[in-house]
Amino acid sequence: MKTRDSQTSDVIIIGGGATGAGIARDCALRGLRVILVERHDIATGATGRNHGLLHSGARYAVTDAESARECISENQILKRIARHCVEPTDGLFITLPEDDLAFQATFIRACEAAGIRAEAIDPQQARIIEPSVNPALIGAVKVPDGTVDPFRLTAANMLDAREHGAIVLTAHEVTGLIREGATVCGVHVRNHLTGETQTLHAPVVVNAAGIWGQRIAEYADLSIRMFPAKGSLLIMDHRINQHVINRCRKPSDADILVPGDTISLIGTTSTHIDYNEIDSNRVTADEVDILLREGEKLALSWRRRVFCARIPASARWWPAMTIPAVVTSAAVLCCSTTPNATGLKASLPLPAGS
Repeated sequence: MKTRDSQTSDVIIIGGGATGAGIARDCALRGLRVILVERHDIATGATGRNHGLLHSGARYAVTDAESARECISENQILKRIARHCVEPTDGLFITLPEDDLAFQATFIRACEAAGIRAEAIDPQQARIIEPSVNPALIGAVKVPDGTVDPFRLTAANMLDAREHGAIVLTAHEVTGLIREGATVCGVHVRNHLTGETQTLHAPVVVNAAGIWGQRIAEYADLSIRMFPAKGSLLIMDHRINQHVINRCRKPSDADILVPGDTISLIGTTSTHIDYNEIDSNRVTADEVDILLREGEKLALSWRRRVFCARIPASARWWPAMTIPAVVTSAAVLCCSTTPNATGLKASLPLPAGS
């Protein structure tokens, strides 16, 4: 096996998803020498397997106000700086006869407290602006949800990072971390295309491997327990709705119908799984039944031809499907070296797609 010469940079980023790409761009724009390594191709983890919802934060306003505020901030940033990746569809949170209509007032107050514009509209008006919505709805709230193309966004961040000097190495898997005492200062990588191995050095190593971040941390003898959740989606073979359609209730399975380019999709389910199953789980028949049944409650035409996908997400870092704006300085600070119980310093794993 051939070994290439070692390489030195200011920052090494492990993971080529939305988070890793955003960090790479942010660091490169600041003049840092950046190397990003990805074992497969860009956006092949959770970034490439989500419903592409650009959250307004309304979904989390009642149950997680902090996440709601972060979502609306990122929503506004992306609509401003990444318009080519975003469709500002707006969203409807609908109340069905089986739901508690009183929750709508609680929902609107929580949105307002988080800085999210939420407007109650008449059910008839909701049917006019979104003809596909279930005509049985008894309440509706309009919010600034949208959709984002995660592949286009990730590629745009990667390209901009490269324009500013970053090196992006796809098909390069991290096989070990380099330590000097209590500090992680580099990585060993293997090129899957050539079989070559290489050593990369940097004073800062960012673990942006998403749910796989636990395995990366283990190379440094760090025990960072992550709790995986499998989320399944159903995709329609054509587009049936123009607005994002949500159930106006606390977040649950299969309660978001998202339009994306030429298709519509519903999701997700959320099932806790064992960590050793993250690369081998499958969509089940029961999950398909749930998605079909709940999707039909949002739009009656939903029960058509579909196919399935799953998300390798982390339950602890929920919401896992929120796609980020480009990473800000605060996000970079989040990756700074942090001592653990053993005294070892290493970068914190970042949540998948969050």
